[in-house]
Amino acid sequence: RTRFPRCQSSSRCLLSVHRSVLPTWDRPRSRDPMISGSCCAIVALVALLCLSQLRIFAQRRELAAARELASLASARDHRIKARLKRMHRLLRAAEVRENVSVCPPPSPVATKPASGDSATGTGTGSGTAEDGLPASLLLKAQRSWDWRAIASEALRPWGSIRKEQLDTAVAACNDNGTMYCQRLQVHKGSLYLTDYRAIFFDRHYAPARVWPLLAALRRHRDLPDVDIVVAGNDEPRVPAFPGVGSSWAKTCRRWPGEKGGPLPPAIFASTTSRGVMDLPWLDFAWYFPRKPHKLRTPPWSVLHPQLVEAGGKVRWEDKLEIAMHTGNVGSVHRKSLAAVAEKAPREVFVNELFIGDHGKIRQTCKEMGLHATGGYQQHKCFMRFEDQCGYKYLLNSASIGYANKFKSLLLCGSVVLYVREGMRHKEFYEYGLLPGVHYHAVDTAAEVPAAVKWLREHDEYARAVAAAGRARMSALDEPALTDFVAELLTQYSTRQSFKVAPLPGAVRIDCEDDLWRHYALSQGWARLYLKEDNDTCIHPIPAGATLGPPGWGGAYNGSKPRCLAGHDLNPRAQPDACKFEKPFSTSESFAPPGEFPVTHPRDREGWNTRWKKPDGSCCVGHVPPL
Repeated sequence: RTRFPRCQSSSRCLLSVHRSVLPTWDRPRSRDPMISGSCCAIVALVALLCLSQLRIFAQRRELAAARELASLASARDHRIKARLKRMHRLLRAAEVRENVSVCPPPSPVATKPASGDSATGTGTGSGTAEDGLPASLLLKAQRSWDWRAIASEALRPWGSIRKEQLDTAVAACNDNGTMYCQRLQVHKGSLYLTDYRAIFFDRHYAPARVWPLLAALRRHRDLPDVDIVVAGNDEPRVPAFPGVGSSWAKTCRRWPGEKGGPLPPAIFASTTSRGVMDLPWLDFAWYFPRKPHKLRTPPWSVLHPQLVEAGGKVRWEDKLEIAMHTGNVGSVHRKSLAAVAEKAPREVFVNELFIGDHGKIRQTCKEMGLHATGGYQQHKCFMRFEDQCGYKYLLNSASIGYANKFKSLLLCGSVVLYVREGMRHKEFYEYGLLPGVHYHAVDTAAEVPAAVKWLREHDEYARAVAAAGRARMSALDEPALTDFVAELLTQYSTRQSFKVAPLPGAVRIDCEDDLWRHYALSQGWARLYLKEDNDTCIHPIPAGATLGPPGWGGAYNGSKPRCLAGHDLNPRAQPDACKFEKPFSTSESFAPPGEFPVTHPRDREGWNTRWKKPDGSCCVGHVPPL
């Protein structure tokens, strides 16, 4: 390696470098100072030129890089401006849909009458949209539910679910006098039930809270292990309104979450909203009893195809251009609607009818000629579902925080006028619906007459909304319900921070009849609802298997809800209902928590009696086998 000599000046240093790197024969032989100085100057000049070239080259590279960055920034700005323009267009379109007084929204389908799609019932099946797409193709997009997105949005606040939050959920059930509260556990493909609340006088509808999970297990055998608490009330249990100081302070006091304080409960409810932390479950109306009951409505698996068929029988052109509500007018919001109907009978018709009127009123409004009068009439006539579909505009107004008739109204092929006032909460499927697409929304009852007049003037828009809403709900059959439950619980299972194990004393449920036997107050009562064919069982019964009591192929083994869960023991209610010596009913359990809930020792109904004698002959027991 060449060793460079040290110099005191730059010219000497360059000359020394020059001499050290040149071969011996090429070194200058003259010792003339002038010649030596010239060589140093030349070398210094060449070095300066090289340095300047390097500097120019570096500046050119920097300039090229700056130009490239400027080009990228310009392209990014162009994309941002394009997105902003698109967002402004969408916002303007949303404002048009939300405020009908701004301007009429574009019609998504043509208005030429056609035989159309049988699922729409509005004659839009073979029309053409403004962009050239067939209307039937646009309606097909309405027949698909994105359960993954809906479940993910519902579970967004729950990054993790701890076991103690389920204990807190049980406490929240009892905090405000719920009628039903159940712990449902799926473990290795089987369902286990623990009752915390199951009011005795309403046991007809106790199985309705469990059926969604039982039906989901039957269709989705690979459902993961889950542990959930379901509250069977209309209202959510876990409020969280940050904009209301008193509500938020109460929420934080109940579940502080820090320094060992309890976290908010993980609990499922029939309705939810942005102001609560409850998770969505199915309202009991989806799984009404299959056999006659006091509310008379069949379960959705039976009702849905009936409504789809009935809603398709009335042509759009034959519908009355008036907004109609029939049924209960007990809430303050529906009373406001009735007052509006009295003032605007040409636009609004309210037909008041209570459950108790069904045995007294035997004629329909159409038979009595009262269906087209408008205004407010009370306890005069009733309407079949097909009669309700004879109106172009159907009113959906709040009863107790929500109205569970919304799903049925959408199947009529009419425009559902959704009155927001009083609608504090929503059912799970409503998160898959859009105002201005599947229904038409107004803020208050007072706005209904103006909305009706506007819809009359914009019949194309009204017809399109009616068709989209009907197509959407036509796809919400029972298999779709179980798909939602399976998706929701699958995502829920990924957030559980504990291993699921059946609680001590939990009751195994395999079939629908297991539920009826578990909740029935008497054998005669059970006979009213038992299906007795075992086609609802989670686990298929082997061919040729011998069936016998107490489960007859199911998992039932003589269990009953605990007496403490079935009664309100307050002094003004039933303070003595659970006295062991003189119980309200022996078809309830007095076993302590953690033990299997067998019936009272003086059980008169023979729920866990083995019917066959030891020699195999029949029968031993108080009543014949079911």
